[in-house]
Amino acid sequence: MFKREKLALKLESDRMIYLDLLRIASSYLIIIYHFQSQIDFGQAAPIMRARLDGFTLAVDLFFFISGFVINSVYTGRVSAFPAFKDFMIKRAARLVPLHWAIFFIFAIFGIANAFGHLPSNHPEIYDVRCAVPNLLLLHAFGFCSSLTFNYVSWSISAEMGLYLIFPLLAILVNRRYLSLIAVAALIVILMIASDRTGVSWLHWSYDFGILRALPSFLLGMISFNYRDRLARVPWAPGCLLVGCVAFVAGCILQWPKMLLLVLVYLVALLGIAASEHSASRSARRLAPLGQLTYSLYMLHPLVQSVLLTGVGATFLGLRGWQMNVFVLVTMGLMLPIAWLSLVFFERPARRWLTRVAGASQARSEPTLFTPDARW
Repeated sequence: MFKREKLALKLESDRMIYLDLLRIASSYLIIIYHFQSQIDFGQAAPIMRARLDGFTLAVDLFFFISGFVINSVYTGRVSAFPAFKDFMIKRAARLVPLHWAIFFIFAIFGIANAFGHLPSNHPEIYDVRCAVPNLLLLHAFGFCSSLTFNYVSWSISAEMGLYLIFPLLAILVNRRYLSLIAVAALIVILMIASDRTGVSWLHWSYDFGILRALPSFLLGMISFNYRDRLARVPWAPGCLLVGCVAFVAGCILQWPKMLLLVLVYLVALLGIAASEHSASRSARRLAPLGQLTYSLYMLHPLVQSVLLTGVGATFLGLRGWQMNVFVLVTMGLMLPIAWLSLVFFERPARRWLTRVAGASQARSEPTLFTPDARW
């Protein structure tokens, strides 16, 4: 039986409030980007879809915040193998259960599609050759030829890859100026690779998406070492709001992707700065929703397939404004769906896997943040 306190979303840290708000906002930018394929924009559809393309950079904001949080908690704690093993067990216990659960649901869809019982406009997502890379979280390492199954999970594959090299990244980050030079050099190399391949590195996902994630994750780690300086930014919460509005406006105005990426990094830095300031009452009330970020991100492709495509478009035959309203309602339903997943599946699965895998209990000394309940 679940106790009431286990069902609630509570504020876990006073030092992450605005970053949590950024995470929940970024989740919805990604949801809007993917759900817009079901929105009827009429003759303006091509223009609107192009204007929303920049929302995909919200994933890079996730990588940045992840690097900051992971470095804040685990730096100096994974130098020995037993500690690193515990770190990887806890990270896998947080990410893998929901990933596997949704993968198997999409695998069932793929079997139904193969036998002609479930038509699909994108049958390539059920490519059986990419089943094993998906299960092993290797599908952001170039093993697949397209996005497959739960297509957004490429970023989780990239995350796990970054966790594997986290001790090495931590050594680099301790050399502050060298680490900044390394990030700049890495971005230049990725831009050169983009020119040669014809595909911007900011679009990489299944095709070595881990390289796309690396600069943002590293910058997040580096920013933790500069949090004291960021705390001096005046009116940081207000500046953060201005930065978020500027990013959305830049997407709508179709600013260059690299400029938008700079805005993403600026917004992340302002989120760190704002989190060092006193938070407003409304911010404190909304911040616990940040715990739903991972659930929202991973579940929305499944919700899109089942509710929007299956129920709305196919079963109910919704079109035009009716479908648009259904999309908005579904976006609202994502919050309770994500909460149900977190409380009744993800948290119990994480506790069980951590216990079965033999990870040590959390250390008694206080930490700045507690990322195990976050992404």
